[in-house]
Amino acid sequence: MRQVRAELAGNRLSLLGVAGVALLLLVALLGPGLAPYDPAALSPARLQPPSLQHLMGTENFGRDVLSRFLYGTRVSMFVGLGAVALGLSVGTLLGMLAGLRAGSPWDTLIMRGMDVVIAFPLLVLVPVLAGILQTRPLQLGPIGLTSITVVGLAIGLVSTPVFARVARASVLAEVREDYILAARSFGARTRDLLFGNLLPNIQAPLIVQAAFSLAIAVAAESAVSFLGLGVQPPDASWGNMLADARRFIISGAWWLVVFPAAGIALTVLSFNLLGDALRDALDPRADRR
Repeated sequence: MRQVRAELAGNRLSLLGVAGVALLLLVALLGPGLAPYDPAALSPARLQPPSLQHLMGTENFGRDVLSRFLYGTRVSMFVGLGAVALGLSVGTLLGMLAGLRAGSPWDTLIMRGMDVVIAFPLLVLVPVLAGILQTRPLQLGPIGLTSITVVGLAIGLVSTPVFARVARASVLAEVREDYILAARSFGARTRDLLFGNLLPNIQAPLIVQAAFSLAIAVAAESAVSFLGLGVQPPDASWGNMLADARRFIISGAWWLVVFPAAGIALTVLSFNLLGDALRDALDPRADRR
């Protein structure tokens, strides 16, 4: 970890990515508490440009864009982190099992299932899943699933095959190593092989993939909400803010598009820079000059 921190600190682009991610997480945690207005509160000050009273202006219902932007940041980060956590945990487990049982029926069943999911374009499958899951209220025991949670589940399921492929490829490279052969000769159980031996040695590519997947998850959530299948009003999301802005951009309300679009762009850029930095820092074959 010390070497990774040194690598990140020694690259300006890496620092830019880390700073961007840290800022986004900070806004997601503290932003709603700093919002100057209720993001759902209507007012007669409609379509006002940015001013000292409304730093990002107001939209067609008079709601403060800055307040909605801050709440939308929390939604995007919540959906992105939750979706990637789901895809990472499920995909890694399935990929490790497939790699450890390479050539068996289990390997074929798991990876052909992943191929079916990954064959569909992301921005086709996620809206379809989100639309299906939202046709009726979903309950997990006494807990009701909101539209935000449903979108996160849909994106997480679609991102599972990527992690499964990375985990399987890494396991196939590791099972030939002496420490795995020795563990098997001593009768190590499958659980011990997976979590005690293999997982610590394949985590680097999974961490890198998680950083890139976070950028994709945020963009996917925005796209689904833009289509009206994601976060539903009056909840704020960068995607539905852009959807509402379509009708007013021609009339000159540029601020309705610029700020949520800038939030999406900054998020995708920050996580991609972080992914590039982690890939270089965690790859022992990378150029260290």
